[in-house]
Amino acid sequence: MTSAVGTLSTFLTRLADFAEPRPADEVLDLCYGASPLASALTPRVGALTSVDLGPGDGVEPVALPYGDAAFSLVTTRFTLLRMADPAAALREMLRVCRPAGRIVLAELARTNCSSDHRDALERVRDPSFRATPPIGDLVAMVEAAGARIRRLDLLTVERPAEPWLAAARDPRIAARLRDVLLAEVDGGPKTGAKPRIIGGELWFTQTWAHLAAEPVRPHPN
Repeated sequence: MTSAVGTLSTFLTRLADFAEPRPADEVLDLCYGASPLASALTPRVGALTSVDLGPGDGVEPVALPYGDAAFSLVTTRFTLLRMADPAAALREMLRVCRPAGRIVLAELARTNCSSDHRDALERVRDPSFRATPPIGDLVAMVEAAGARIRRLDLLTVERPAEPWLAAARDPRIAARLRDVLLAEVDGGPKTGAKPRIIGGELWFTQTWAHLAAEPVRPHPN
């Protein structure tokens, strides 16, 4: 596992590089709302289709409106685990991926050092949040869907808290979470987020997993 402190654009570039985009790639990117990853990949690939799955309330359809083996690269960033049936969504991603293609996922992951309180913060900010899977469970889910893991990048990421707080559905929730994190900085109860002040700003820690996998067998619809 590597540690990193940087801007969100730094991490986005790292993920785009991890995807190993090629000029001939035909890419499908699955997202909720605007996709920063799609924007980062577009100038580096032949064609990119971005599919906005909607509000992220867990009721989106799993079936993708594309034929088998339509894309050489299928990507998703912090989207898969918000779907109603992530395992079925993975099988569908592999269905539309070419046999010699690959899928690239970015998700939050739990390590042995993760605190159980960490998920509570995410759930307060986003009530649709379920749980952060252990990295072993995330790998097992990808493999069970019919893919072979080619590369895995685990990052302990320190990031500014304000963009994360701004995504809360209610400003009062953001203010409450900010107070909890600042209280921990001052010696209060630990949340697992490991907050600290950097350059006068509140930062906190997440563990991100980047996975690159390739199809190993066909899957039924």
